[in-house]
Amino acid sequence: MNVTVPTPEEIRGWPATVSVVDAGRCFGAGRDLSYDLARQGAFPCPVLRLGRRLVVTRAALLQALGEDTKATDGGAP
Repeated sequence: MNVTVPTPEEIRGWPATVSVVDAGRCFGAGRDLSYDLARQGAFPCPVLRLGRRLVVTRAALLQALGEDTKATDGGAP
C-alpha cells in the first residue's frame, strides 16, 4: 500500500490537532506503523492522548519536519 505524503502547505491548512494516522502519513508511515510507533514512544514528534484518541499538534508536526510553524490562516482557530 502506498502512503500519500502531504505537502507542508497542505499540513499548514490542517486543524490544530490531527490524528496519529494523519501525522504518520507525513513521514510515509501507514496506520499500523503510526500506532505502533506512538505506543512505543518512538513517534517522530510528541503524541498526545485525548481520551482514547492519539493526536499530534500541527505545530509539533511541522517542527519535526523542519518546517516553519506559521499557519496560513493567520493562526485563526
